[in-house]
Amino acid sequence: MVALSPLITLNSGYEMPMVALGTWKSPPGETAAAVKTAIRSGYRYIDAANDYSNEHEVGMALKELLDNEEIKREELFIQAKLWNTNHRKAHVKPDLMQTLADLQLDYIDSFVIHWPQAAPSTGLKPSTRLDGAFPGPAKENPMFPVDENSGFFCADVHCHYIETWKAMEDLVDEGLVRSIGLSNFNRAQCQEIVDFKERKFPICVLQCESHPYLQQKDLIDFCKINRIAFQSYSPLGSGNTHLGVSTSPSGTIPLKDPFIQKLAEKYNKSPAQIMLRWQLQRGVCLVTKSINPERIQSNFDIFDWQIEPADMISFDSINYGWRHLQWRETSNHPDYPFPEELPYNYQLEKAPLVSSSGQAAN
Repeated sequence: MVALSPLITLNSGYEMPMVALGTWKSPPGETAAAVKTAIRSGYRYIDAANDYSNEHEVGMALKELLDNEEIKREELFIQAKLWNTNHRKAHVKPDLMQTLADLQLDYIDSFVIHWPQAAPSTGLKPSTRLDGAFPGPAKENPMFPVDENSGFFCADVHCHYIETWKAMEDLVDEGLVRSIGLSNFNRAQCQEIVDFKERKFPICVLQCESHPYLQQKDLIDFCKINRIAFQSYSPLGSGNTHLGVSTSPSGTIPLKDPFIQKLAEKYNKSPAQIMLRWQLQRGVCLVTKSINPERIQSNFDIFDWQIEPADMISFDSINYGWRHLQWRETSNHPDYPFPEELPYNYQLEKAPLVSSSGQAAN
């Protein structure tokens, strides 16, 4: 019998596993196999997104497992994300409907606003995977629209996430989504939604970058106070995305840090397992990604052992406040979440010719 992740109860009343398989940057043709391996290894939570351009492969894997009765739908927790081009009220449901079509599901368990800023976005019409999950001229309506004159990402500066949140709540009323949440929002932005007097449903999940170099203690405390499940993405300190622009203070990534290596030797575990177990013992949910079958299993073998209290405290020594994923090219929107982390006198950069999901359109 395979081990299963511990569960938490969201403030929507639904249970959610603490450990999910992530699908960001999972290559075309390999995502479905990774999802099947994960579920057969005990994972019950799959984290997906339209802009990853592989939700249709996630859906193929889910359909095969469900059709073969290897798993029941009610045993799974599926999370997807609303993309930045679709923050306008009229565009929120079309975004979700494409996700549901790709996943071959009638509903999803959690739907989160991927980023607070409606950028890249024109705000003119919805854009999904079928329109291209890569940078391209705005007139072609890709998911990463670029102004052809300036070369910068387009920004729908008149759209604010409160409008988006209200549209997300409608999806709950329609039974298409069970719980709703946020991703990459800062504390003040989360507080705005918590305080929103017309809010009908609570923030259930906040997914943000978090790892030993960016421990997010204040944000996690905020979430605990407000009964929001804090969920770490890039829990190993992702080091292989074009969006990473600053070198860490240690000169390496957490996965290769000598401090982590020493703990791995002490507990006879991998560095990845040490970091994942550390998050669990802090009460943090996490999304861990791999397409390698051995690593998928190894990343899940973190439930039957513990890190000693003194070693948990010692992680404070590497809390550098280093954010790998800044996405500075979208800071031309007033809702960009990390303005205080931009370099002094920062000048907006032009849109890159690649996304995590594909190359720019020709």
